[in-house]
Amino acid sequence: MESEVFPADVETVAVGTEAVDRNLEIISEREQAALRAATLLVAGCGGAGAIVEPLARLGVQRFRLADPDRFDVANLNRQVCVMGDVGRPKPEVVADKARAISPSVEVTEYPQGLTLENLDEALDGVHLAFDGIDPQMSAWVKYQLHERAARRGIPVISGMDFGGKPVLYVFDYRRRPVPFYGRATAEAHRENRVWDSMRWVGRTHFPSDFLPVMADRFSNGGTFPQISYCVTGLAALSSRIVLDLLMNRRTRHVVTVDLHAAAMPLPAMLVHRARMPLELRRTLRAIDRATRSGPRPPVAAPTRQRALPERLATVLAGARLAPSPYNSQPWRFEILDEHAVRLAYDPSRWPAIEADPRGWAEGLGCALGAMRYLAHGTWDAESGVYRCARLRDDVLLRRGALGLRATNRGDLLRTPVDGATAKRIELLCAQHGLALEVVSGASALERLARTELDSDASADGPELWAWLRDRARSDEGRRSFGMPYELVDGSVVARVLTARALPGRAAARGRALLAARQRARALRHCGAVLVLRGPRETVADRVQGGAALMRIWLALTEAGYAAQPLGGEFGRPAVGQDSNGAVLAVLRTGRATTTPAPRVARSPLASSVRWVD
Repeated sequence: MESEVFPADVETVAVGTEAVDRNLEIISEREQAALRAATLLVAGCGGAGAIVEPLARLGVQRFRLADPDRFDVANLNRQVCVMGDVGRPKPEVVADKARAISPSVEVTEYPQGLTLENLDEALDGVHLAFDGIDPQMSAWVKYQLHERAARRGIPVISGMDFGGKPVLYVFDYRRRPVPFYGRATAEAHRENRVWDSMRWVGRTHFPSDFLPVMADRFSNGGTFPQISYCVTGLAALSSRIVLDLLMNRRTRHVVTVDLHAAAMPLPAMLVHRARMPLELRRTLRAIDRATRSGPRPPVAAPTRQRALPERLATVLAGARLAPSPYNSQPWRFEILDEHAVRLAYDPSRWPAIEADPRGWAEGLGCALGAMRYLAHGTWDAESGVYRCARLRDDVLLRRGALGLRATNRGDLLRTPVDGATAKRIELLCAQHGLALEVVSGASALERLARTELDSDASADGPELWAWLRDRARSDEGRRSFGMPYELVDGSVVARVLTARALPGRAAARGRALLAARQRARALRHCGAVLVLRGPRETVADRVQGGAALMRIWLALTEAGYAAQPLGGEFGRPAVGQDSNGAVLAVLRTGRATTTPAPRVARSPLASSVRWVD
């Protein structure tokens, strides 16, 4: 009697076999069979849900997924969801991902999460479990998962993501059936004492760059930051550990890799690791203080400020990042209605002793350039009102460029700006009515450098320096405007010495000479120098010129180029100040080879906004 063949059955076998063919010779046939026969319980489908995809690709066919939560927008940066999954139960989304990889996958979902009532059912027939339960949310259920798994001899893998360091703790309860290997008590979990219930994580597996974050969160509360590549690292490490446990192999109790340190050159990695004892001590002290003080008293709700319209909030957050002479941030944003803002000058933020009394206008222009960059709208130069119509379609990319834009004083590659970017800069200059001169090539840049050294560099007077120092005397001033020596050229050591060791005029002259030498060196080490010329007779001219400068700088940033305005603070050329062909800015540019200095401080947006009713 001939047996009947069902094409669907044959196709399922063929597809299932072909899907894992490329695993063989890295994974043996017997290992592949162990994966195919395994049943895995995943408790917590947020970060832990990331392990399902690589295991489904390896060939695992049965999953039990438990999580009472739903995906939200804040999960998109690291968890296995897309925008269309927001609001959906996490087990359901992860199950769909697994079935999309392998239609024959069997998934049991626990959308209510693991509970004391369903825990035994969820563990029945399971080969191993992955514990991704948040101890702050379900500490007692977490402990019960380990206790009942230990009684049954089921291995449990617990994953933690410490900044850039994925860490896996392997509890092979077949060999040592003690919950958490005796390093945490049932009482600590039952009473929800978070730090005591987490002592099993040890003290030596935290990366030094994450310890300050831990100290802050234990002292002040709040959620812990998490990042996509760390969660992906957890998934990659887990896949191999799952296979070894299924094959009854012994594994290390702690499996980890510091992704940040792995990418560092050797000296930086050694410093990173050497910081560990000091940072650990600080963190343990903070945790000890937080534990001794008991529960934190409720914090009084802050006085709620009038909320900005969403579009204007986005636009003004970008304008706040604009550069300005002396980082003076001389703007005041006056909100007229949901779409209109007046860009006004705030005299209290501009030094009255500055030689150029209208130098603030270029700073306002840069803020305007940032606003135009993020949104479609109209600008009325006479009233100073910008009316926002709508955000640009690629506003997120543009926000990225705004956040990345910085002044890079380091050496730049001498390769010239590429043709496409050069044409884009030329077009932008033409649109804004600016004349552009490009200086490139080693000999031309050398001549420019010698001219810089031979020129009589003008020094910022001691009165101006005193104004900068006075602004940085308070904590708020330092947070909002930075330190004086961050705002001039030259090495940090030289700037501090001239600021503190030399008196009055001598210090001012010393700073000017240091800045001239630094600019001459910078001119020799770059790809090109852009000289922008245009009218500067009126405030409106200067505002438009600042907006053009901002747009050109952002175009360079988008194309991967670093930039630095030269000639002292930008917008203050030494010659041709009132002519129609005056120098607006001298912009040095090229590919960066070093990390730029941290962004100079900016004032909170709320301190620059005023409602006009």
